[in-house]
Amino acid sequence: MRNKYGVAFCISIFVILQVWFSYITFQSPYIGIYLELTPQQQWVINELDQESASMKLDVKVGDIVKQVDGRLPDAFPNVQKWRTVEQAHTLLISRGGDEHKIDVNINSTAIYDVVPLVEEFVCLFMAVFLFGKMRRSPSARLLAAVFLTMTIIYTSLGASVRGDTVGKIVITSMMMVLPIVFFHFLIVFFKEKGNLNLPSRILKYLYAIAIVGFCIRCLLLYPSIAYTIHSYNGSVTLGFFISVTLFNLCVLTIMYFKVRKEKSYVSSIVKNVWLSLFISFLPVISFSFLPQVIVGHWIIDAIYTNGFILLFPISFAYLIASNQLYDIGLVFRRFLFAGLLAILPASLFTGAYAFLFRHVVDEKQILFVFVGSMLLISTVLYAAEYLTTRLEPFLFPRKFALQLALKKISKNLGTISSFRELKEIILLDIVGTLQVMGGAIVFQYKNETEIIYEGEIDTSEVKQLVNSSSLLDHPLYTCLEMNSHEEYTSYLIVTRKKTNTMLSNEERQWLQLITSYLEVSLENVHLIRKLTARLQQLASELPQETAANDILWFRKVMFELQEEERIRIASDLHDTTMQDLFFLKRRISSLADKSTMHQEDQVLLKNMNNFVEMINASLRQSCFELNPHLLKEVGLIQTLKMYLEKESYTTPFELEFDAGHSAVIETKDLLTKRHIFRIVQELLNNAKKHSQASKVNFRIMEKDNYFCLIYEDDGVGFRDRDEVHLEIGASGMGIEQMRSRVLHVGGRFELNTHNGNGTKFIITIPTEEVISA
Repeated sequence: MRNKYGVAFCISIFVILQVWFSYITFQSPYIGIYLELTPQQQWVINELDQESASMKLDVKVGDIVKQVDGRLPDAFPNVQKWRTVEQAHTLLISRGGDEHKIDVNINSTAIYDVVPLVEEFVCLFMAVFLFGKMRRSPSARLLAAVFLTMTIIYTSLGASVRGDTVGKIVITSMMMVLPIVFFHFLIVFFKEKGNLNLPSRILKYLYAIAIVGFCIRCLLLYPSIAYTIHSYNGSVTLGFFISVTLFNLCVLTIMYFKVRKEKSYVSSIVKNVWLSLFISFLPVISFSFLPQVIVGHWIIDAIYTNGFILLFPISFAYLIASNQLYDIGLVFRRFLFAGLLAILPASLFTGAYAFLFRHVVDEKQILFVFVGSMLLISTVLYAAEYLTTRLEPFLFPRKFALQLALKKISKNLGTISSFRELKEIILLDIVGTLQVMGGAIVFQYKNETEIIYEGEIDTSEVKQLVNSSSLLDHPLYTCLEMNSHEEYTSYLIVTRKKTNTMLSNEERQWLQLITSYLEVSLENVHLIRKLTARLQQLASELPQETAANDILWFRKVMFELQEEERIRIASDLHDTTMQDLFFLKRRISSLADKSTMHQEDQVLLKNMNNFVEMINASLRQSCFELNPHLLKEVGLIQTLKMYLEKESYTTPFELEFDAGHSAVIETKDLLTKRHIFRIVQELLNNAKKHSQASKVNFRIMEKDNYFCLIYEDDGVGFRDRDEVHLEIGASGMGIEQMRSRVLHVGGRFELNTHNGNGTKFIITIPTEEVISA
């Protein structure tokens, strides 16, 4: 609660000061007339600020000021306190014995009004941003305090130069506090980022000196002693500012020599912080503050050099926020290089400006144009990469689209493990990005050619062209060869664009880059296929039943992976394709029910709806076969009965199913039931493909603590047992994999077949002990 009241009090003070200083700044111009009292007790103008409104008044150095706003100069507060003429409306001066009355009704130059206002806004924005976005970071909070201190300095600048006492107290006090807060920030920053300890005990003494200085400055409120204190106030403030800043640099230098041999990121941090601090404070100290302390006037007005101080906190705010703290050296080098490149164009521009306006320009204007153009060109060059990247969607839309697609494709390449994914993830993006009619990936083996295609492309023509080796130079296709070795050669082929034009050079280069990525992925997919085939062959070519337990773990893994993939595919079909068909059916029904629809169109839409329903039913059956969820709900026997009954309507033979007495099998685990269901599925599929039977019979029974599954058909049978093994390589789940499932659950597998005499399978599984998957 105390913290909230403290924050509210500080905000209230800041708002009051902001209102007061803004009122002083915009209520009266900065006149910039400095007086001195002669031995004859006359107030004589001894200096006119070149950037002030006095340049527009009829006053000169040496004029005697008789009255200010109708009062003697001694009675005017600003003359009494500071020996300046500010916040005045009229002057009475004497020049050569003649008296002139001057009305001060002009505006001051923008340099003392606009520039501090802009710098104040930047600092206040950064302070609020850091405190709002990164308040949990102690270093970020102190950096916000640095910006807030600078905000108060810029806020009070306008009122201070106009002779406001509160403004002078605030600006000089904050000038002493600023390097102290910088040092406090460095202590916390290095502790947080690099676990380095800077001397912190001196902080309390520095803050104590700043507080004592503030108390002494409060005596400026008393006119009788104000000028005496004011005479030393500026030099003491600037001297303290320079001393503490040099102390910061010395501490960083000592620390760098301590950690430089470590060659770690910590030494890089120290070096970069030292460089940033040096560049930020060098201009204002060397060209403004130090000459003012030593000779009484600055080489370059501080209003021009103090902006460099913003470089240090702004650069660190950016680097802390973007987590690029260790790249600050790179930032400086890039900006320095941009500055070197800007010298020539800035020199040419300044020379042209000086030549064209040689009769009306002076040295200061030429210097301003040169420095301004240097900074502007350097900033543009430095930000060119960032601006080009940000504006690329508008400046180079096609290039941006290709790069975006390249990022997406390269990201998705790591997830590809099959040819189906190669088509759905990669080929689809390539066709869509290039806006071509179609595309294909061709695998040319020694004895066959395999094509994966997307869109409109003549696969038979592509196959002929690949076999004739004339595809690479074909005028209608863009063909790029990817992998080429003994086993196969792969090509990426795209047709003409939908506008019936060929690909541009930029798109061809993009396609070549894509093929360089695809080469590795295609090789991986090929190896995965080989490995999968080999694993399936190993899973099917089991050793004799007596030794089958030796690779029990391998069969378990293979079966689990198969079931997981089937469930995934079934879920995808249910959640995507079947849902799309459902909404399509509703949409067609709503169109067909409209009264304005012609009868012929309604019949056509209803036929389309029936066709969609047929597709949906087929997909529903496929999902059931992939994931027989009814095994858990109604049991094995009822599921097999429903499955075979539905299949009997589409099989080319008579299909019978006799369940018999088999209640004990329902007490077994779900994985065992799933193995039996898969065996029945494979037996029925083989019967459809190869048996040429007129009658197929499935029988289930229990006998002597054994569950028996008997399959019989009157088909062509097998010529010999070698054909059984050939079936494995063709389907990936043949007769021997069924044997593998039976052995996995502890059963026995018998096969009786003769050429022309049908086939009979007898599968027996013990009901007392079943090995679970």
